[in-house]
Amino acid sequence: MTSLEQSNFLSAQMQIASLWVLVVVTAISVAYVSHLCREKYAELVMLEGEANQMQVDYGRYLLEQSAWGSLQRIEMSAIAKFNMHSPQSDEIVIVRAP
Repeated sequence: MTSLEQSNFLSAQMQIASLWVLVVVTAISVAYVSHLCREKYAELVMLEGEANQMQVDYGRYLLEQSAWGSLQRIEMSAIAKFNMHSPQSDEIVIVRAP
């Protein structure tokens, strides 16, 4: 082999080695990005579950709030705790400004 042939042979081997290195780096990058994608998807599913639970809790809170603030409950509480009642017609006093 002449020196030109040896130079071409070494150049071709360097190109093949460079391509192999690039293929390996690309394969590792693809695996790493796939791993990150799976981690983020798992995190998304977890956060969606938490959001759904918060929606359920908020619905319960609204129901409880409406139950505690209902007019019938307040009226019953006023009657039981403070012995209050609706005034009779003779108990109503009208006050007029002078």
